[in-house]
Amino acid sequence: MTTGRNGRRSSASARRRARGRHSRKKSYKAQWFSVTALAVLGTVMVVHPDATGRQSLAAQFGGEVMSDRAGAPLPTPSATPVPTPTAKFTQPLRPAPTLTRQPKQAKPNVTVSTGRLAVVPGANAATGVKDKLTYRVEIEEGLSFNGAAVAATIHKTLTDPRGWQAIHPVNFERTDRPDADLRVIVATPTLTDKLCLPLDTGGEVSCRVDDRVVLNAKRWMYAVPAYAGNVDLYRSYLVNHEVGHALGHGHSTCGKAKTPAPVMMQQTKGLGGCLPNAWPTIKAT
Repeated sequence: MTTGRNGRRSSASARRRARGRHSRKKSYKAQWFSVTALAVLGTVMVVHPDATGRQSLAAQFGGEVMSDRAGAPLPTPSATPVPTPTAKFTQPLRPAPTLTRQPKQAKPNVTVSTGRLAVVPGANAATGVKDKLTYRVEIEEGLSFNGAAVAATIHKTLTDPRGWQAIHPVNFERTDRPDADLRVIVATPTLTDKLCLPLDTGGEVSCRVDDRVVLNAKRWMYAVPAYAGNVDLYRSYLVNHEVGHALGHGHSTCGKAKTPAPVMMQQTKGLGGCLPNAWPTIKAT
């Protein structure tokens, strides 16, 4: 250890230097803490300048929401039922037309052939006591004719006092049975040509072959020009002419001009100067 004045001075200087070092250390720590605190505070204030205000607003609204939930519970939404749609059908103002109904002003079908025959149901008893000759009426399906009306016209012709019953010992009786003596058929020109073979009808005329008396539907509907529109008279001629063949009569010709043509004359092909005639009892005089 150093003694003396210099020695004391040395000790005192040493103590002062030691105290200075400690005081400077404390001062540096305080300054560093202050600077650090200010920096952190400044960062918080810069990054979140209204953080305090936001926290208080969040707390305020959060409190209000909680108080509302506590005071009055929110209503629970319920599903609204959707009504099931029901089908509604409107009624037409008038019935729809059927497929079989022909339009107004439509031409009747007398040429389109189906090739199928249908028996007209029903019967007409014989009007006399002579031998019966039975017949049935058949019409090709699809023709624009009323079967009952056609059958009535045929029977009226065959039983007329001017007809064959006045000449032959026979009475005509209509039936719909399959064992009839004669088949009186109304058919299209196409089917007529087939049923009349081996005769050649050419789609225009009628015929009698075996037990078949075939009447051409085109002739039944429109007759021929020589009859001047008298279709009913021509139909009676057509029936009597072809049934006359079944009774054994052949063709004849016009004997005298301007007199009634013989019923067995081929009047469909022309009158040869004679007058139209449908009855076998009416002869030239």
